[in-house]
Amino acid sequence: MTKNYNTIIFELGRKYTGTKYEKLIEKAVTVYLADDYEQLDEIIASFPTDVVLLETLVNKLKGKSVYTNLKRLLEQKETSVEQELISTASLIVHVGIEIKENKEYKFLLPDLYKKLGVIINNI
Repeated sequence: MTKNYNTIIFELGRKYTGTKYEKLIEKAVTVYLADDYEQLDEIIASFPTDVVLLETLVNKLKGKSVYTNLKRLLEQKETSVEQELISTASLIVHVGIEIKENKEYKFLLPDLYKKLGVIINNI
C-alpha cells in the first residue's frame, strides 16, 4: 500500500466535516476499515479539489460584475493592480456568501488571502 490512507481520511475529515460531503467521509472510513482500497480510491476521487471549487464558484458568478472583472484579468485585458485588488476582494466576498450554504468553499480563502497580500504589496 503506497498511499497513507489514514492521513488522507484524516485530511478529508478536517476539510469536509460540516459540509455536504460529511456522509462521504463516513463511507470512506467504513470502506477503509473493510480494506476495500479500490472503492476507497473512488470515494477519495469524488471529493472536489480547490481548483474544482473555484471553477464551480466562478461559474456561479456568471452574469455578475465580479465574473466580468475576473475574466478580463485572466485574459489580460485589464492589467492594473487596482483592478486586480478589486476583483480579488470581490471574489473573497462571494466566497463568504457561498460559505453560508456550502462550507467547503472556506478552503479557497487561504489562497485568496495570500493573493490579496501579494496585490497589496504591489500597490
